[in-house]
Amino acid sequence: GLPQIVLCADRAKPESSLKGLAQMVVIGELPEGVELETKLVVYGHVHGLAGTDHRRRDLMVSLLWGAPIGLAFGLLAAVGAQLSTFVLAGIGTWMGGKVDRTFQWLTQVNVILPVLPILIMIHYFHQLSLWKILGLVIALNVFSASLLTYRAMFLQAKESPYIEAAQAYGVGNMRMVFRYLLPRIAPTLLPQFVLIVPTFVFLEASLAVLGLGDPVLPTWGKVLNDAYTQGALYKGLYYWMILPAGLLMLMGVGFALIGFSLDRIFNPRLRAV
Repeated sequence: GLPQIVLCADRAKPESSLKGLAQMVVIGELPEGVELETKLVVYGHVHGLAGTDHRRRDLMVSLLWGAPIGLAFGLLAAVGAQLSTFVLAGIGTWMGGKVDRTFQWLTQVNVILPVLPILIMIHYFHQLSLWKILGLVIALNVFSASLLTYRAMFLQAKESPYIEAAQAYGVGNMRMVFRYLLPRIAPTLLPQFVLIVPTFVFLEASLAVLGLGDPVLPTWGKVLNDAYTQGALYKGLYYWMILPAGLLMLMGVGFALIGFSLDRIFNPRLRAV
């Protein structure tokens, strides 16, 4: 491709430089006792393993930094949301009555609420860091559709003989939930946890692509946002968008395969499929 900046360019052919020796002089005013060391570094969009962005920064650095940040966001959001949903489903199922009906009503309301538009609206009123976004994402996904799935499992486990025996011995409600009911269904939590991690990673990337992510931390979504704002596709800089998008897809497929494999292990009905 053609260079974007040509030193000592030929006026007739701006894409080529003039032949011969060229001298660059650096002139500056410095306080007394201060020395200035200059160094000429010439590199272009082919610099680095993944090319460079509009500021000549190596994209590989942003992609490598974005991997642990995106995974940490997805893992923490999945752990916080799924554990909260799991515990609330167990408490609601065991307590029954108004508690169970309230949890079901909150779940039905929360399911129809769009999470992404809510986060966008909140961000326009208040600047959010990545960790504040994480807290909001967990809060908005506590009463998710998974609560109804866990509730169905707890209803079946509630009729188990050992639960009835513990109840006959006078075990308290909280001890019944945390000591007997939750451990029975806990193995099914792991596949659901793994499968939902990419959802939160994509959510953070979507916010960053829209320019609503953390302005400080480098993420894959922020790389895509920079590529979009600088017109990477129109300039033929396809690598700038393909690499972060490909990493997002690869991460999603990887977690999906792991989740499906764990589901076959912990769900005996799927082993013969």
